[in-house]
This record gives sequence, structure tokens and C-alpha cells, in this order.
Amino acid sequence: MTRLVDNGIIRAEEAESHPQRHILTAALGAGSSVAPDSPIEPVSLKSGEVLVLCTDGMWGQLTDHEILEMVAGKSVDDISQSLVETAKNRGGPDNITVQVLRLI
Repeated sequence: MTRLVDNGIIRAEEAESHPQRHILTAALGAGSSVAPDSPIEPVSLKSGEVLVLCTDGMWGQLTDHEILEMVAGKSVDDISQSLVETAKNRGGPDNITVQVLRLI
């Protein structure tokens, strides 16, 4: 979905409920070479900002807005636990893996 949004085909709001949101367009470890998607320009992160990496088992269960709300003012342990619990309670259909990094 990110590619469709980045290319202006659909809006970010549409990606959350798009019928093809579950279709993988890339995967790490699926072939002999790794070519991860990354922004053309580096993303600058500042002290105190939080980076959340997750699998589709979590991402598909929460909106971007909900993730932002769960991150605000919490420890990385509390953020991880809240995200995983919410995804599980909503029936996370796949593995639910979350990594949270707060820059200091």
C-alpha cells in the first residue's frame, strides 16, 4: 500500500481499508538478495522521537492515528505491550511482532 500512496494512486486514508492492503509487494529473506524499500531522501529523527517497526499482523489491526496515540508519553515496553495486546484483541490474523526505538 505504501507504494500506491507514495505514487499518488490512493490516499493514505484509503490504504487502511483498501481491499488489497494485505498483499505483499516485497519481503526480506524471500530471495538470494535483499532490496528493502527505503525513502529516496534520508529521514531525520530527533531526540525523543519514537520509531515503530512491526509486522502486518499488528499494522493491519491499528490505524496510524491509533499507533500515534499509543506511543505518546509511554515507555518503549508499555508501547510494545499496548500495540501487541490491541492487535491480538482485534484478531491479529498473522504473527504480531513489534520493535520500538526511542531516540535519546
